[in-house]
Amino acid sequence: MMGTKHIVLAGFIATALVTAVVLADVLPVLVIAFIILLAGLGLTYYAGLSWNRIEYIGEQRLLLEFNKELINGRELSEVERVTKKYAARIVSCENIAILRAGNASTAEDVIDLNNLERWMEEKQTELLIDEHNSCPADLSVPANIRSLLGIPILSRPDHYGIILLINKEDPGAFTPRQREMLQYLTAQAAKIISQFLDHRKQHAYQLDLLKAMVKAIEGRETGFAGHSERVAEITCLLGGKLGLDATEMHDLYYSALLHDIGNLRSDGIDSAEPDGLDIEDHASRGAFILKEVPGLERVRESILHHHERYDGSGGPQGLSATDIPFAARIIAVADIYDALTRLCAEDERLPHKEALQAVKKGSGSILDPLVVVALEEVEGIIAGWDQDQADNEF
Repeated sequence: MMGTKHIVLAGFIATALVTAVVLADVLPVLVIAFIILLAGLGLTYYAGLSWNRIEYIGEQRLLLEFNKELINGRELSEVERVTKKYAARIVSCENIAILRAGNASTAEDVIDLNNLERWMEEKQTELLIDEHNSCPADLSVPANIRSLLGIPILSRPDHYGIILLINKEDPGAFTPRQREMLQYLTAQAAKIISQFLDHRKQHAYQLDLLKAMVKAIEGRETGFAGHSERVAEITCLLGGKLGLDATEMHDLYYSALLHDIGNLRSDGIDSAEPDGLDIEDHASRGAFILKEVPGLERVRESILHHHERYDGSGGPQGLSATDIPFAARIIAVADIYDALTRLCAEDERLPHKEALQAVKKGSGSILDPLVVVALEEVEGIIAGWDQDQADNEF
C-alpha cells in the first residue's frame, strides 16, 4: 500500500520532470515553470495529506469495530479470539497467539513460549525483534524467527499474559503506528479481561457461600451430605448433552444445587401460605423461600416442579410432559439417579448400570424419555466420577 512518503516523492519527481521540460524549451518562461513547480508541490502535498486522512479514518473504523465486538464477548476465550482477529488485520503475521500466564501452549512448534512468557512477565515490557531491533542478550529465540512483537496484557491487578505476533509477513519492521494500534488493542482487552476476572472471583465467593448453606441444610438429614452438589454436576452433564446454552446451564446448575432448599424449615415459613401450595411439600417450600429473590424466576420454577411426573401424576400442580419446565425434568432424572446410586442406605445402593436400568423403567411415565436417553449416554462419565472419588478416599 502506497504511503504518504511515497506519494510526496512521486509527486515531486513528476513535477520536476514537467519543470525540466519547460525550462529546456523556453528559458524566458521561468516564471511559468516556477508556478508549475509550486502548483505541483501543492497538489502533491494535498494528495499525501488526503491519503493520510483516509488511512486514519480506516484505522479508527477498525478500532471501533474491535471495541464493539470486544464488549459483546461473553467468555474470556471470545475476548482472546476477537483480539487476535483484529491484531491480524493490523499486522499480517505467520502466527498470532495470546499466552495466558503459566499456560503457554499454542505455537510451541515455532518458539519456546514458556521461556518467552517468563521473560516478559519478569520484564513487564514490550518485546520487539525485527530488522531494526535485535533480540535481548538475556533471551534466546530460534533462528527461524525473523521478527517478533510481544505486548504484555496487564489486567487488574495481575499479569494475565501476552499477545505475541511472530514473523511479520509484509517487508520491513513493525511501524510505530502498528505498534501503537496493537498497544491500544491490548489495553482495551486487558480492561475487559479484568472485568471477567473480577466477576469470576465474585461468583466463586457467592457460590462458596451458597454451597456452605446447602451443606448446612443437608447436615440435618442423615445421609444427604453432598447430594445437591452431585445432582448439580449430573444435571450440568445432561444439560450439555441436551444442547442448553450458557444462560440455561447457569440457571440449571443453581436450580439443581438448591432443589432441596425446601428441607429448611422454620416457623416463619411453615406458618405462611406459599401461593396456596401444600406447605408440607418441600418443592413448594423451596420455591416460596426464593419468591422474593429477583432474577431467580426460572430457578424457582425448576425447584417448584422437580417432583412433577411426565405422565401428570406428580406434584405439586400435576403438570405433564412439556408443560413441566425442561430444567425440572432434567433435575428429576439426576435426582432419582443419585438417590439410587448414592443417597440410599449403603446396602440398598445400586451399581451404576443397574441404576440406569431402573431409571429407564420410568421413562415416559415418571421421567422425560429424552433426558433418560441423555443419561444413558453420559452414565459412564458419572460412574468414572465415583470411581475417582473412591480411589482418592482409598
